[in-house]
Amino acid sequence: APSSPSRRAPGRPQPTERRPRARPTRSRRAPPEYYDRPLEFRRDVVGAASVHHLCKSMVMENTKAPAEVTGCEDPRLSKYYMIVVQYTARLSAEKIKDFVFKLADGALPKRKINLRLAPQEVSDELTGYRHNAVSPMACRTQIPIIMSDRIAALQPDFFFLGAGEVDLKVGLSAADFIARYKPFVIDCTYNE
Repeated sequence: APSSPSRRAPGRPQPTERRPRARPTRSRRAPPEYYDRPLEFRRDVVGAASVHHLCKSMVMENTKAPAEVTGCEDPRLSKYYMIVVQYTARLSAEKIKDFVFKLADGALPKRKINLRLAPQEVSDELTGYRHNAVSPMACRTQIPIIMSDRIAALQPDFFFLGAGEVDLKVGLSAADFIARYKPFVIDCTYNE
C-alpha cells in the first residue's frame, strides 16, 4: 500500500533529517493559559516533582563570531548553541562565554565571543519551532547543546521541557537525555 502523505507543516524536517529522539516517559498537552500562569500551575499541569524540574530550550547566537564561523557543524566553533536551563535559574552569559572560549581551545579569542538570544526568525529557521516550542528533540539543525548541570543533578532524575509545539511538554530523565543528545553539561547559571 502506498504510504500516506506527511502531515508535517511545509518546510518541517523529515524524520531522516532529525537527531535520534530521547524516549519521553511522559508527555502532556498544556492548556492555552500555560505560559500566563505561575510555575506552580505549570508544575501541576505536567506533574513535575517541583518547579525546578521545569526547563526551557533557547538558541543563543555568537554575535561577534568571525565571518568564517557561520553554522553549527563544529561544536568548538559554532555560531549557535542551544541552551537547556531551568525556568527557576538565571542564565549566566559570562559562564557560557568562558565555556565556549575553553571549548574553542585557542581558535576563538574571548573578544570574538558574545552570546545573545538569537533573533526569533533565526531560532525558528534553525530549529523548525516557534517561540515557546523550541526543543532539542527532532530539531531541524543539529545545534550543539549546552545543558545546565543543575538539571543533571535533579532528584528525582526527571525534567520537563518543550516538545516542538507550544502546548506540548515532555518529561524524561536527564541521564537519558544526556546519553542520547550528548550535550555539554556545564555550570551556566548564577549561584543563587
